[in-house]
Amino acid sequence: KESRAYISLNRGKKSLPLNLKNPEATAIVHRLVKGIDVVIINARPDVPEKLGTDYETLSKINPRLIYCDNTAFGRNGPDSYRPGYDIVVQAVSGLLAADNKVENGVPQQVSATAVADYSTGIAIAWSVCAALFARERSGIGQKIDTTLLSTALSVQGSFMELDSYTKETRLEFLDTLSALKQAEMPYEAMLEQQRSLAGPTTAFRIYYTTYKTLNGIIAIGCLSEHLRKKAAVVMGIQDPRFEPGYDPEDPSTIVQIENLHESSKLIMASLPTEKWLIKFDEAGVPAGPVRFVQELLDDEQVLANEMVVELEHSKAGIIRMAGPMVRMSETPLQPQFASPALGEHSEEILAFLGYTDEAISGFKERGITV
Repeated sequence: KESRAYISLNRGKKSLPLNLKNPEATAIVHRLVKGIDVVIINARPDVPEKLGTDYETLSKINPRLIYCDNTAFGRNGPDSYRPGYDIVVQAVSGLLAADNKVENGVPQQVSATAVADYSTGIAIAWSVCAALFARERSGIGQKIDTTLLSTALSVQGSFMELDSYTKETRLEFLDTLSALKQAEMPYEAMLEQQRSLAGPTTAFRIYYTTYKTLNGIIAIGCLSEHLRKKAAVVMGIQDPRFEPGYDPEDPSTIVQIENLHESSKLIMASLPTEKWLIKFDEAGVPAGPVRFVQELLDDEQVLANEMVVELEHSKAGIIRMAGPMVRMSETPLQPQFASPALGEHSEEILAFLGYTDEAISGFKERGITV
């Protein structure tokens, strides 16, 4: 039985499971590698060489091969031997702490999607395309190293240090964090120290946030002062930060802004979402209703841009799911078929490689494939 995640991630592929602990299975891989463009392997650094599927071995068979080696933490360093899944990398990379979700004193994972897994998948796709383009010029393949850790760091805009501005603050935070850990203080105390690095966030809490409306919830996103001023006009609020002579250090102004945040909540709750959307649209302020993903399969905007495709699965029947993330004018993208059942294409692929029916039956009897 295939899971929803398997079905969503494996469309357009063919399935030939192999027991790579058996040398006969490795020989099948070596025969397959002779005529393919790309190998993607996802394993601990020590595994490929043991199985005879490492870059050095396969590139000798096919020098034009693009080989993408994905690990959790990289091939070097003290953690290189560790296996890792999305939640582990979220923890190690700081994503869990950055997300500020705590339950019973314990940080919670970013659960809406597997952030490190999916971002790494995208990184693999574009790096493989870049390597294929380079091969068109040089005629030579190459090895690509990707890691869950590197992409988890890359998607965090806060992962940087400006020597002239943030280095001292970061080092002070690390000293405080070390003291809190030694004192065995609760996780919330450490998280509060991290929040303090961000400084005042009222601007974001008013103009880059979600609000309850009369009949639902709406999100607004204003990252520039130009847009924040527009939003203030739509909401009918007087923000002292937009007035001449504004002094961010004036204690009375700080109180005013805090009060403004509370009054904004009341104002937004006075009208239904639909009316707010009309007002924000007319002013050019980015805004949208908060919805559930289940609602999007039949959404007018989604359908108008062909973001949903329909495929027939050999076991599950008709499936509607997210289509390709991009559209191309000259080479339109369209999934060819749904995800395969385990071993659905074993005979087809092995026959293509030149194995006889008798040999294929033997592979199955000996547990080399299914």
